Amino acid sequence: MLQKLQDKIVLFTTIAITAAFLFVYGGRSNSFYGDALGYYLYLPATCIYHDLKTPDVLPEGNKIDDGIKWYLSLLKENKTPKGYHLDQYTYGVALMESPFFLIAHTYEKLTGGRADGYSATYNNLIMAGNLLYAILGLLLLYKVLKKYFTSSLSLLVTVCIFMCTNLFWFSVYQAGMSHVILFFLYALLMYLSLSMYERPIKWLFIAIGFTAGLITLIRPTDLLCLLIPLLYGVYNRGTLLRKLQFLKAHFVNILYSIAAFIVPIIPQLLYWKMMTGSYVYYSYGQQTFNWSHPKIIEGLFYFSNGWFPYSPIMVFAILGLLCYRHLRNWAFCLWLLVPVYVYIIYSWYCYNYINGLGSRPMIHLYPLLAIPLAAFISAISRRRAWIKAAFATLILFFVALNISYSIQQLKGMLDSPESSMAYNYQVLFRNSLRYKDLVTRDLAERQPDTSRLIKLSTLVYQNYKDSLSASYVYDAAERKYVYHVTAEDTVPICGLRWDKEQMKDANWFKCTGKFKYTQVPDYYKHMFVFEINNWRFKLCKIENKIYDLDKQGCPGEISLEHHTENKWGEVYFFTKVPRYVKQGDSLKLYLRNLPHTEIFIDSVRLELYKNK
Repeated sequence: MLQKLQDKIVLFTTIAITAAFLFVYGGRSNSFYGDALGYYLYLPATCIYHDLKTPDVLPEGNKIDDGIKWYLSLLKENKTPKGYHLDQYTYGVALMESPFFLIAHTYEKLTGGRADGYSATYNNLIMAGNLLYAILGLLLLYKVLKKYFTSSLSLLVTVCIFMCTNLFWFSVYQAGMSHVILFFLYALLMYLSLSMYERPIKWLFIAIGFTAGLITLIRPTDLLCLLIPLLYGVYNRGTLLRKLQFLKAHFVNILYSIAAFIVPIIPQLLYWKMMTGSYVYYSYGQQTFNWSHPKIIEGLFYFSNGWFPYSPIMVFAILGLLCYRHLRNWAFCLWLLVPVYVYIIYSWYCYNYINGLGSRPMIHLYPLLAIPLAAFISAISRRRAWIKAAFATLILFFVALNISYSIQQLKGMLDSPESSMAYNYQVLFRNSLRYKDLVTRDLAERQPDTSRLIKLSTLVYQNYKDSLSASYVYDAAERKYVYHVTAEDTVPICGLRWDKEQMKDANWFKCTGKFKYTQVPDYYKHMFVFEINNWRFKLCKIENKIYDLDKQGCPGEISLEHHTENKWGEVYFFTKVPRYVKQGDSLKLYLRNLPHTEIFIDSVRLELYKNK
């Protein structure tokens, strides 16, 4: 009775937290962006505009958001040999989204709304469909786990997979991507595989083939999913021989399964043939794999969108791979599929996968990794009371951390692809930013408490008062001459050599400069750079550190992507004096003009500080 009550509390709390998150933040979400829009594009292009050859062309006078139009304009860069504008993504996600698209389209038609494929109705239905696939995937996962573990442990692990990992983020906020759908399909494939070996009937073989075909269509590298039905139940020579006998006995059903696997892929081949002249076409251009230099350590452990920093509970899933007794039927599948899968996804040229909250592709394997996670938690449940209590506390911390990360990400406080351990630790569970947080994010180095520092000396002060450069211009706002930068890539400011005797007590460098830029920044930003010996760099972005000040001299709300054009502001940062710096080492300050746009410089200083 007590256990059932605990299960109800766990389930109710999970639903309540999810509902509260959706109520407060769900209205901010938009599924028509980047990759998600690329996946979705097939639906309006086919069902509304009836033209797959020019999906970037929209009717005149529409009310479609400019951001969507901008993204569609990028398709012009992906031209096929036939001169058409190709959608680089496969149609699989659109197929899974199609029921929700059709409901939205029918509603817009019946109510006289914007039946253009891009209104709020379509967005809301795609988000609802995304959440539904997450729920269905979790239900299937629970059913799979119950075959090996108690119902209470199965529920706990299912909740942990949702609440303690980046599955939560992609389920309730960043909708439209392929990952939640693939999570559902992997859970379905596992459930069907178990059912097939219990009752080897034809429709289950067909369902397995079709599900695996959908997974491969959506993400071709996930062809590895075939190892799930093929290797389930294999853990020694005897079970391997029995598996071969099983496959031989059901040869005809396997042919049905192969045919079902091919069915969802055929339309994609026909689309490529129509657009490019070839049935098989690599649509990702210069984006490719680097098989000889995979970034496995970076992809797993780095805070710049690595897997474990944003889904730390999955460390226990990996440790659970050692719990052979609970894994026997899944042993070969797990031990082969997981390492190969990790190698493949982190061989991709963009190993951190840019947007999202942690390593996105690992979400696909969560149904499979839930089994070793359950095995690990089962082992913990047999330990002493204080160990169980400590582990339960750790799970609660993981839930709180995941919710906090999600809120920070959607509020613009956290940009996981460009984050670091120092920054994440500094803003842990906070709901607003300070200037030093911006600096820590750029430098991946925590800033000191200035009240505990003593200034030693000013090594360099450059105010351009006596400059003879052609870039030396008069600024009316400052009422003095400043340095004007136009399109140069790198602009030297000052340099000197390390003097061991003069600087021996120093613990910190402080780099300060005043800047004014005149254009709204794009992806690339201006960088204020400190360098030691041509290889140790500290790069500080300029744009998001210049603010209009109130009467008390305080900036407004500080954010990672803030910008104030045509306004002078002081940018400064501290960086530790490294232990290895030695006599004669070169020290340089300079500007990296990555956007190649206009910026002004004044009053640059390089100073030394020591700890009190």
